[in-house]
Amino acid sequence: MTKEQVYEIFDQDGLLCNGLDSFEFREGQLDMALDVLECYEGNLIGAIEAGTGIGKSFAYLVPALFYAAEAIKAGDKDRTVVATSTINLQRQLLEKDIPTLFKVLGFDCPVAIAVGRGNYVCLRRLAGEVEGNALFKDDGVSDISRLHRFANETETGLRSDFNGRLDPLIWSSVCSDSDLCMGGKCPFFSRCFFFKAKKKLGDASIIICNHHLLFVDSHSRYEEDIDYSDDAVLPAFRHLVVDEAHNMERHATDLFTSTFSSYSLMRQISYIYDRKASKGAGYGRMLDDLLQFSINRSLYEDILSLYDNLRMQADTLNLMTIGILDLNKMAHLLFTTANAQKVLGQIGEVARNVVSKGQEFVSKLGDFAGSIKSNDEIVRTKCDDMVVHVSRIADMIELLRSFIECRDWSKGIYYLDIEKHAKVRYVTFNNAPLEVSDILAKALFGKLDSVVCTSATLDLNDGFGYWNSGVGLPLEGKGYLRKVYSSPFDYRNRLMLLTPSDPPVFTRETEQQYADYICETVYQAVASSGGGALVLFTSFKLMEYAYASLAPRFAALGISSFKQGDGDRYSLLEQFKTDTDSTLFATDSFWEGVDAPGDTLRLVIITKLPFRMPDDPIYRARIDKMEADGKSGFFGLLLPDATMRLKQGYGRLMRHTSDRGIVLILDSRIVTKGYGQLMLHSLPESYHPATETSTIGEKIESFLY
Repeated sequence: MTKEQVYEIFDQDGLLCNGLDSFEFREGQLDMALDVLECYEGNLIGAIEAGTGIGKSFAYLVPALFYAAEAIKAGDKDRTVVATSTINLQRQLLEKDIPTLFKVLGFDCPVAIAVGRGNYVCLRRLAGEVEGNALFKDDGVSDISRLHRFANETETGLRSDFNGRLDPLIWSSVCSDSDLCMGGKCPFFSRCFFFKAKKKLGDASIIICNHHLLFVDSHSRYEEDIDYSDDAVLPAFRHLVVDEAHNMERHATDLFTSTFSSYSLMRQISYIYDRKASKGAGYGRMLDDLLQFSINRSLYEDILSLYDNLRMQADTLNLMTIGILDLNKMAHLLFTTANAQKVLGQIGEVARNVVSKGQEFVSKLGDFAGSIKSNDEIVRTKCDDMVVHVSRIADMIELLRSFIECRDWSKGIYYLDIEKHAKVRYVTFNNAPLEVSDILAKALFGKLDSVVCTSATLDLNDGFGYWNSGVGLPLEGKGYLRKVYSSPFDYRNRLMLLTPSDPPVFTRETEQQYADYICETVYQAVASSGGGALVLFTSFKLMEYAYASLAPRFAALGISSFKQGDGDRYSLLEQFKTDTDSTLFATDSFWEGVDAPGDTLRLVIITKLPFRMPDDPIYRARIDKMEADGKSGFFGLLLPDATMRLKQGYGRLMRHTSDRGIVLILDSRIVTKGYGQLMLHSLPESYHPATETSTIGEKIESFLY
């Protein structure tokens, strides 16, 4: 592709202007497409902040499509992977943007979407469950029966195409799993949904995936020394585009975090043995099914005895650890040199018992697997499956052992957290990396021909400094292009920013007063706008309180209310967009990825600046590391992180040139603290009149109506 072709497509009176009625020429989009082309041609890394309305997806897709099409003509495979953070953007690229570009450009190339293999049903594993549940196979009601029918009717085999609810444990027992896969030796290989999808990926020139799958692929290549010219989790590729790249560090951290909990431990064990299953329920009968083929049946009773003991010890560890957290009124606990020995002094003995019994349990299961003597393929496969689950149990036990034997807490982030399953609380023991920048630099940026990272929020007026430090850029010996393209929208005339200076500051002592202020002020603001509001919280508890208080009052005004958690994200957003006068209450995940142009969204209320909680273990550990190195944790991490999240929340309002509305920030620190000015300067310049709470309603009505 040439620069001249970029101009022919994006310039005024170009292909896009003439081919699409809704297309508007944007100089930033043209320049960004030229930058992406430069990255492809010069084997560069690019970091491009493209403000809302630039049209960044077209800007990076056009060079990618041209390169792919030209490679096909030359008999080559110049594949590009496009990784995004949200399902909504993946759908937009696959179902809207790419087909539109193919139509306008007059050519196409193979495109496929990649999802993790755990999203596909495995026909072999399903057949094993059906065999063990013969009584339920045709009842039409049980999960196994419905899955059996689904597998015979579906073309994709994807969990997302299965209608209705499904027990997660049953899905886990029938989904595709790399450790359990027999590959070409599988009797179902010719019909395998996963390998059909993998072949489609292999034929594709453009692959769309999420950040998680990208990092799974890069991690496997890094660990196993697989070059990007060879297939790994993803097929070989040379070029990468990372959209929504502000999330890269967080998603990479999630991937490289190891966990242990009594829930996850017993869940893995339940695949091998489950008391309910042994009485006829199906999955979890592996141990019983293999017993008749063992030449050492005495191992069976030893395993059952160890199972009971291990479960009791794991439950005790969970209850004791929850007790410690509850006693100290903590939802998380970061292990440090100062507190680790005290905590381990309280739970160390029972944790060592879990490790000891767990190791013995793993050893006995290994002996049992070795005692199975059969030439039957189904038996051998079931035995191999058991060995895989035993290996995963061993890994969990090893993680717990690393906690109780660790003496240097500065080399990683060791912390406790609480998660809920079926309303039961479980403590997780987690080990996360202090930083992922070195891993990303070595496993990703340094290995590919070109990488383009883009988002509406990468630069915080710091030359990309904060984002660079998290992902390991710039990279020595690799060209690095950095650009910022401001939004073309008329924020100065079409968006009013209200930052009252008199909201109460949240403290534990004034919690109720603060909550009541938020409720009353949100009510007045939404009543003045007539709905069309997105109310963003940093606290799930406050969101629930505000919703319970305000939903009946809004209903009396004819304004519908929706709340995060009352449905899946996609359905909730569709309801919100359909009802143009409704109000959506939401927390963390809705600060980004909400795209509701027009009157559907005319008021965004940010109840509190999105600073991470001071007890967030990962951020606490990274702050401690910065301060130990003589740097400011607040200005080096907490403030830029909150500013980036604020920019994301702010960007929900203006999604189209004709959009118009108000952003209301109910946190006085934005105007009373010096750092508030730094946060304000990161936002697009808007109409920003001085205001107090008492004048919010009239300002909203005056601006909108």
